[in-house]
Amino acid sequence: MPRTTSIAMVVISLLAAIPSQTWTKDIGDIEAVKQVEETMGSAMVAGDVDKLNQIYADNFATVGSDGRLYTKKDLVADFESFHDKLDWFENGPIDVQVFGDVALAQGSVKEKRSRNGKDTSGQFLWQDVLQRRAGKWVVWRSAAARVVLADSPNAQSQDPAVVAAIKKFENDLGEAMVASNIEKINQAYADDWATIASSGEKFTKEGLLEDFKSGNHKLMAFENGAMNVQVLGDVALVQTSVMEKRIQDGKDISGQFVFMDLLKKRAGQWVIVRSLATRLG
Repeated sequence: MPRTTSIAMVVISLLAAIPSQTWTKDIGDIEAVKQVEETMGSAMVAGDVDKLNQIYADNFATVGSDGRLYTKKDLVADFESFHDKLDWFENGPIDVQVFGDVALAQGSVKEKRSRNGKDTSGQFLWQDVLQRRAGKWVVWRSAAARVVLADSPNAQSQDPAVVAAIKKFENDLGEAMVASNIEKINQAYADDWATIASSGEKFTKEGLLEDFKSGNHKLMAFENGAMNVQVLGDVALVQTSVMEKRIQDGKDISGQFVFMDLLKKRAGQWVIVRSLATRLG
């Protein structure tokens, strides 16, 4: 889809609960989610605000590359005022996982776009969390990043070694949380990392580290599901589910969660810059 980011397991526990489901490969749901993403792009090109209103949940929110929190009201206003103008887009393959009434979608897109009169065209990787409400899929959370490709013939290839390294990175992060290894957790998250809590407010790296330092959150054990990883240039996407045993403020909040991480390679190291997640029941 055109754009305007595995969550730390501690952040998942802050997010909204929905009925527990296992991952399914229902072709109808998968195709319906893909259609939402394509329709979104076409609506943006046409400036169809009514259609965008239908596609985005009323409590939609995202954290932009500038670190600001953007809501559905902001997104719609940008298209109504022509501050944001999408002239053309081309989606790459879209990967979708469906867990009952929740879907995770991620992919790449090439865009010709302008914002406030400035050309912002380029190639991006994006992620969406969608929820089925009143029988229709709507976008609830989003994250995206501009891709910078290395100057090499293989810059756009999906290197199995890089994919394996990112999967290990995610599992090692979980182990660091179990061990309350603050230094390791600090290294895994970019200083500008952010996500959105169920309250709709932005949650930052500072708050994440403080939760572990204070002992308010304690991850006792976890088991990640199969990870879907996409890598393009200096950006990577991860989507998966996790079963965990967790204590928050002395209360057992164990359960199943789905999460998505958006990673960037900085100074030769992968770091998480955005996270999206929700609890399943």
